[in-house]
Amino acid sequence: MRMSWKIAAAMCGLALESCSNSNLPNLNVPTIDLFDPPSTATLTIESNPPGAEARPSSGGFCRTPCALPVPLNEGFTVTYTLDGYLPQTVSVRSIRPEKSALIDMTPAQLDPNPVLAELQPAPPPEPPTPVRRPQRR
Repeated sequence: MRMSWKIAAAMCGLALESCSNSNLPNLNVPTIDLFDPPSTATLTIESNPPGAEARPSSGGFCRTPCALPVPLNEGFTVTYTLDGYLPQTVSVRSIRPEKSALIDMTPAQLDPNPVLAELQPAPPPEPPTPVRRPQRR
């Protein structure tokens, strides 16, 4: 009888060991966050046509397509400029993580992310008006 208890205890130990080393897929279970939430996130910035200079109002700049770390604060804008095209500004808002007690229900995120600007060609410059000179008599 004592031998069967030892065998049962050993089997339970092996079963528990196999659970701790399993390679189960991530089931997107909320995590317990005992630390402060992240203060920055990566913003992907794109434009059509590519190659525009993008400047977030929170600081920094890059040429599209690119990615920049930005603060997760109240929100900001991204201003695009490209020679031959009209400048464009896109608003981005920060969505704070939703918490229930100490559990993160949703992570912090940026909306929209990626940010995309469809740049419009600038109108051609108007030709200069000719200067009329008074005629001499």
